[in-house]
Amino acid sequence: MLPKLALACALALGTAAQAANPAERLIAVGDGTISGARLKPYSNAWMFSFIKDGTRKDQGIWSDVLRYRDVDGKHLLERVQGMTYPNGLSSVTINRFDPSTLAQVYSEQHTPDGKLVKRTFAGSHVELRFTEAPGAQEVVTQTDLPAPVYDFNGGMYGTLIAAQPLRIGYSASIPTLGEFDNKLTAVPFRVVRREVIRAGFKGPVNAWVVDVAGDNPMTFWISNDAPYILRLSLPMSGGEAVYDIIS
Repeated sequence: MLPKLALACALALGTAAQAANPAERLIAVGDGTISGARLKPYSNAWMFSFIKDGTRKDQGIWSDVLRYRDVDGKHLLERVQGMTYPNGLSSVTINRFDPSTLAQVYSEQHTPDGKLVKRTFAGSHVELRFTEAPGAQEVVTQTDLPAPVYDFNGGMYGTLIAAQPLRIGYSASIPTLGEFDNKLTAVPFRVVRREVIRAGFKGPVNAWVVDVAGDNPMTFWISNDAPYILRLSLPMSGGEAVYDIIS
């Protein structure tokens, strides 16, 4: 018998076999698989580039800061990411989460096209406040889930992978929600190889290469040491978006 969350994610993905496969087991919040003990505060930046038809165009510098903060009486880790594009548009993502388990407490996304997404997590209860565009009415959604989930699609992405005991062949699925809704889903990933890459100020680094499947496939190059995410690539607009660490 599948646990309620695994079954719910399997139904959301359209297959119970995926969640039942031990090679892609569903991680549970607080089960020790994802641990903040592996993380240290950092600040870094990536060059965001778009590659299409063999041509690379730099789009700007994406910043990323991980630090401890006390918010509303809670001692949390906070990750803040942001970028301003050449056309003047910008994006900001804020994640606050438990330093030990990485259980999400709060997240906020400001997208370049003007969407605003705010989520508050209290165990398995999630409040979503979504504004479609500047000046639009805020829509509030209250959701009670079968169990707590992570906020992978809300900006945590590679941090949740870096906080695990990576090894070649290691795979699992991370329970999460849709980027702009509270639809329950799971994101499967697999560590496919080790690879030495040039990693900005860090020089040559032997990184874990991790493929993420699902609706938004992507590949991470992850270090054992801060700032962890050295490179990210993902399909975009008929080409490839690439983030390479520079500092």
